[in-house]
Parts: sequence; C-alpha cells; structure tokens
Amino acid sequence: MKILSLILIFLSFGSVFAADGTVPEPMSYEGYQSNVDLFCKLEGNVPNKGELWIDWQKESLIKREQVPYADITKNIGDGNYKGYLKDIESDPSRIDALSLGTGPTFLEKASYVYKETMGTIYACAVMNAKIRIINDLVTKIPSTQSNMKQKLKNQLSSLQKSAKQKCRVVQDTSELSVKKTLLDNTTYQYCNYRQYLYYLDNASKNSLASYYKANGIAASGSSLLTNTDSAVQEIALSANRITEEIAHTKEVFPQAMVAFTEFEKTYASHILMELILQDYLDLRDSLKKLLNPIGQVIYKASNAQSPK
Repeated sequence: MKILSLILIFLSFGSVFAADGTVPEPMSYEGYQSNVDLFCKLEGNVPNKGELWIDWQKESLIKREQVPYADITKNIGDGNYKGYLKDIESDPSRIDALSLGTGPTFLEKASYVYKETMGTIYACAVMNAKIRIINDLVTKIPSTQSNMKQKLKNQLSSLQKSAKQKCRVVQDTSELSVKKTLLDNTTYQYCNYRQYLYYLDNASKNSLASYYKANGIAASGSSLLTNTDSAVQEIALSANRITEEIAHTKEVFPQAMVAFTEFEKTYASHILMELILQDYLDLRDSLKKLLNPIGQVIYKASNAQSPK
C-alpha cells in the first residue's frame, strides 16, 4: 500500500510538472483558459485524458466550483473572489485590503485565493483521513475494555457532521483512495494556478497598458508608465514577484503532500497513545479505589496493636 501511494505521488508530480513547460507565447486570458481545459481539466477527446486528475470535479473535496482567476481587462475579479472566499469560509475582506496596495495586485489576490483553496482542500482531506482512521479503530476496541471508545465515537460523529457541511466525504475510505482524491484535487488547483501565473507573467511584459491601468497606476500623468525609470523598475519588480511565486508554488506543492502523508502515518499512533494513557488513568483510579480501603484496614490494625 505504501509503495502504491508513493507511485501515485511521483506520477502525479511528474505529470503536472511536465505540463509546466507547455506554454504558448504570447498567452492571452483565453489562452490561459484553453490551457486549463487542455492540461488541467482534461475534458473531451484530448490526448492526455488518462492522467491522474481526470475525475477531480466528480470527487472535489470542497463543495464549491473553483472560481476563475481574474481577467486583467475586466473589473469583475474582486467580486468573484470575495463570493468564492465566503463560500469556503475564508476572509473575503482580505481582497479589499490587497486592493489598497500600490501597483498591480492581480498576483497577490490570486495567490491569496489559491492558498485559501489549497488550505480548505487539505482541511477536508484531513477530516476524511480522521474519519477513516477513527472509524477503523473504534471497530477494533472492545466496548468493555476502554472508556475512550465513547469519546472516539463522539469525535467521529462531530467530524462527520462538520465534513458533510464543508466538504465532500470520500465514500471509498481506504488510505489509497483518500490520498488519490487529494492528489486529484491539489494537482488540478496547482495546474490551474500555474497557467494563470504564466498569463500574468506574459501580461506584465507584453500588455503593459492593460496590466497597469487596470490597477489605477496609469490614471494620471505621473503614472509609472510615463516615467521611464520608474516603469522599468516596476515592471522588473512585477516580473520578479511572479517568477518567485512560480518557484515557491512548485517547491511547496510536494512538501504539503509529504506532510499530509506523515500525518496519516502518525495520527493512528497518536490515538493509540491516548488510549494507553486513558487505560493507565483508569487502572490508577481502580487501584486507588481498591487499595485505599485495604490501606486503611492495615493502618487501623497497626494502631490497634501498637502499645499505648
């Protein structure tokens, strides 16, 4: 099972990183959408239909369709972002706060939405994993031998209720199924975001008027675009921020999956340690109840025999 899990991870990472290098030049917003359909959603009669994340929409861990990242030529991105963030129970006011910054904020807003989405997906995956692990342990604990069983049942009921409200509960509760569903979801999100970063990178270099005017920078005669030195500096900074975000996202993506895998491996042990601790406390209380009367009898007998 562990070997199959590792194979899934490596295949998924290899597939999505291979898609990173396929970027049309120049890329318009329509090009970004087309790339998402071709490399991420894999709908229709496309050559790569057999890739791992083909069924992510059928098995989405969050009960909300992914919001499209903003078109820099339109002013509807913020409203879509805030509605989406509210639905996944994140802070939509952060979008307004980011709008107060100087310079283009497309990257910052998309980055916030991406990170909140990934955080929500992993939270749902963790709840699914906890449900599977606790349910498996509960069935193996004799009801007469541990007081922890009822606590675990209560915790399981609470997790199931919370998961149904916020997430899709994975029906196949095997370890490999939960991990593959998480891979399908996160791979799509990563692929979608990477294509959007390529779109922003292209726009920041080849569509200066649209990229900067949309943020109000080109509204006056003193704008960055009319000042050559400032324009060159701002364009270079924007390009560096996008490049750094691409590198950071690629680095974090596999690290998050490794962290989740480690959580799955250790969570059952954590619960078992709690069971051992509870059994120890129960044994201590039982011995206390049993030995205290005996100790009192011995003490009284000793006093009765002692010379006055």
